[in-house]
Amino acid sequence: MSHRSNTSLENALDVLKSFSGNNPELGVSELSKKLDIGVSTAHRLLSSLAEENFIVKNRETQKYSLGLSILELTNTVTDQLHIIRESIPILQRLRDDTGESAHLSIIDDSHVIYLQKVESPYNTQLDTFLGKRNPVHCTGAGQTILAYQSEGEMNRVLGTKMKAYTDYTITDVNKLKAKFAQIRKAGYAINNQEYQTDYFSISSPVSNKENLVIASISIVGPVQRMKPSKDTLINKVITAGLDLSQIIKRRQATAMRRG
Repeated sequence: MSHRSNTSLENALDVLKSFSGNNPELGVSELSKKLDIGVSTAHRLLSSLAEENFIVKNRETQKYSLGLSILELTNTVTDQLHIIRESIPILQRLRDDTGESAHLSIIDDSHVIYLQKVESPYNTQLDTFLGKRNPVHCTGAGQTILAYQSEGEMNRVLGTKMKAYTDYTITDVNKLKAKFAQIRKAGYAINNQEYQTDYFSISSPVSNKENLVIASISIVGPVQRMKPSKDTLINKVITAGLDLSQIIKRRQATAMRRG
């Protein structure tokens, strides 16, 4: 095994970033293989992080998970991200009006990240949860945001390898750019099974005071339930995006006046 020569801080951060909704618990050997570091190094990093409550050890499984210190930091970040709090009543209303799961998302590099989610009352198996990272090129939430970014940013993201997740996934750059132009013209995005077979989404942009698109609001559900009523649903999603944009702009304007 060829071990990386990262600093202790870099390795510790890599350990924390290894935990996710898909991998909430990890053992020493798993982390060693995942991060390409020695078992003794992995054990030392885990012990140091556990001392500060950044991770906690499960005595039964002998595996580790994120601890209370991470939760405290998460709460601090959440408090700073006003948009998350501001989106909750809008997402709840959207969920109630449509019956579908509603999301607030941003993009980071070539991924879309779900910052907030209000679940559908139906038992819908979606590949989304808070903090989940999904590809930008084939998710409606990601496509909506990327469509409004600069040409350079668009080319950078589309220049990465784009995987075809279903028969409907678009991986051709020119076809994606044509879709982005359609999104900008219409003010919303339709995603028909491009990431998950049998699932359909409608997304709209969320902008700030400078009219830069910084996030998206979306609803996701089974194609057979959403597609027949998409015209009605589109209007509701667009309204939600505009409402959140107005709240953000008012907050920013108020902050500027006070500053």
